[in-house]
Amino acid sequence: MPKEYQENKAATAADIERSIQALNKMAERLWGDGREAEAKALLRALDALNCALDRIRIGESHRVLH
Repeated sequence: MPKEYQENKAATAADIERSIQALNKMAERLWGDGREAEAKALLRALDALNCALDRIRIGESHRVLH
């Protein structure tokens, strides 16, 4: 099956937030299934993504001000 052409576009902060929320729900399901180690690893990664997203937002707000 041929792959459809997709236009490359940058993800917005909202796109990233939605992805983080979906992965957080996945971590909750993992925890509920007794897979605490995997859930903890995913939550640590999500924490790092949230920190990166905050830095991106700060950088964007500084660019708007200048």
